[in-house]
Amino acid sequence: MPPRLLLPVLTAALLTACVTTGPRSLRSGRGSYNAAIQRTNSEQLLLNLVRLRYRDAPLFLEITSISSSLSVEVGASLGGAISPGQGGSVAPGGAVSYIERPTITYAPLQGTRFGTQFLTPVELSDILLLYYSGWAIDRIFKVFVQRLGPLPNAPRASGPTPDVAPLFEDFFAATDVLRSLWNDGLLDLRQTQAAFGGALVLKIEDSPATAARLERLCKLLGMPATRATLVLTDAPGSPESGVIQLVPRSLLAGMYYVSQGVEVPADDYAAGRVPTTRDPSGATFDWKRLTGALMRIHHSAREPAAAYASVFYRDRWFYIDDTDLDSKSTFSFLSQVLEMQSGEIKNTGPILTLPIASD
Repeated sequence: MPPRLLLPVLTAALLTACVTTGPRSLRSGRGSYNAAIQRTNSEQLLLNLVRLRYRDAPLFLEITSISSSLSVEVGASLGGAISPGQGGSVAPGGAVSYIERPTITYAPLQGTRFGTQFLTPVELSDILLLYYSGWAIDRIFKVFVQRLGPLPNAPRASGPTPDVAPLFEDFFAATDVLRSLWNDGLLDLRQTQAAFGGALVLKIEDSPATAARLERLCKLLGMPATRATLVLTDAPGSPESGVIQLVPRSLLAGMYYVSQGVEVPADDYAAGRVPTTRDPSGATFDWKRLTGALMRIHHSAREPAAAYASVFYRDRWFYIDDTDLDSKSTFSFLSQVLEMQSGEIKNTGPILTLPIASD
């Protein structure tokens, strides 16, 4: 190529690169960032569930911003050879390179924001929102309701694994009835009645199809008569008038509850790294009775080949099986509540910014 043509060619190459690199980066980069954030968020949540099972302190790092700068660099060169008596030749050359430099900013959750997001009990309005989002009523109640009227839902499982077996059987019996009615489309959770402030109204269709289930539910809740409309309030209730107290859990308490589904290796039990829970007879309590239909987190010496999510912790892999639909549903449910409770991110704590060099 004659030297006089090199500049126009390089200029054209630069203009073409500027026009195409931005859209091309968007097409390939947005999906990659999206997938990476989703995967690492799942790994972080799973890691913290395992930490809670071992009574280790949880830690969440929030991604507060991702920015990326694009640059196009153009280079030109001339090369040739001169032979005495034979003239010479000149060979022009050029190069165009595209460089992307992402910057990711993290902020640890701590202080007031940690307390607000993780330690404050969920609002009854949040329970209603989750219900209208399509989540099964028994899953919502099992994870985020600690007590329903006289029925405890393993209150001590809302913290570090207890030494004494929890009480939950009657609560599960009540939520099984609610699940059955919900599946059949015979139950609805509504906005509050004005007379009860911030309460919710649980309305069940009163018909021969619901009579036996409704009677059982009301009996479990300690009600002297069968009622098709129940008022759920976080204040002390009055079962005689159909007002039932619902005591909600916090997000962290719900995570502790679900973390009881982490299956602990026998040698960790033997070494005392986690407590052994026993029933009144002294027998070892099987936590699968509580979390079996909610969450099962397995462990393995090798990285699992087909896991929904997996993390390496304490010299072994912990993972959720990709075919375990119940565990995947609960995990997705927790992820949604985590996002719902996050609110606005305020950079009041230490900020960690990582410039990522391109390969």
